[in-house]
Amino acid sequence: MGLAKLSGTWKTTSTKVPRRITEGRSTGQLNPNDIKGSYTFRDVIRNFDIPAEDIAYAFLIDVDQIDSFKCKDVESNFSDTQGKDIGTGAVRAFVAFYKGIEINLFEEAYLPKQAVEIILKNGNPTEKQIKYLNSHSVEVKK
Repeated sequence: MGLAKLSGTWKTTSTKVPRRITEGRSTGQLNPNDIKGSYTFRDVIRNFDIPAEDIAYAFLIDVDQIDSFKCKDVESNFSDTQGKDIGTGAVRAFVAFYKGIEINLFEEAYLPKQAVEIILKNGNPTEKQIKYLNSHSVEVKK
C-alpha cells in the first residue's frame, strides 16, 4: 500500500468508468452491468453517450438534476411503481437496451413506461430486448 501511494497508483476514489465487455456481440463496449448506485446520471451519460434529455425523460427528472442525481435514487423519485423495483437495475437495463448492448441482467428489471418509449423512439434495442420491454414496462407516478 505504501509503495502504491508513493508511486501514484493508489486510488481511494472511484473513477466511475465501467469495464469493457470481453465476449459476445458487444465485445469492446462498456458494460452497463458495472453501473453502480453511486453513479450520477452525468457519469452514465459520459460513459455511454446517451443524450441528457433522453435519460431525464426516461426517469422523470429535470435535465438540471443530471449532475447530482444518483442511480440509487431512481426509485425514490416515484411515488408509485405498482410494486415493482425500479432502481439501479432499471438504469442498467435502460442503458443496455438504448444502446443495443447484449448483457445478462443481474436481476429482473422493470422500466418506467417513459423509458420504454424513449428506447423504442431513439435507441437501438435488439429484437430480444424489445420483447423484454413489452413485458417489463410500468406506469409510474412522480
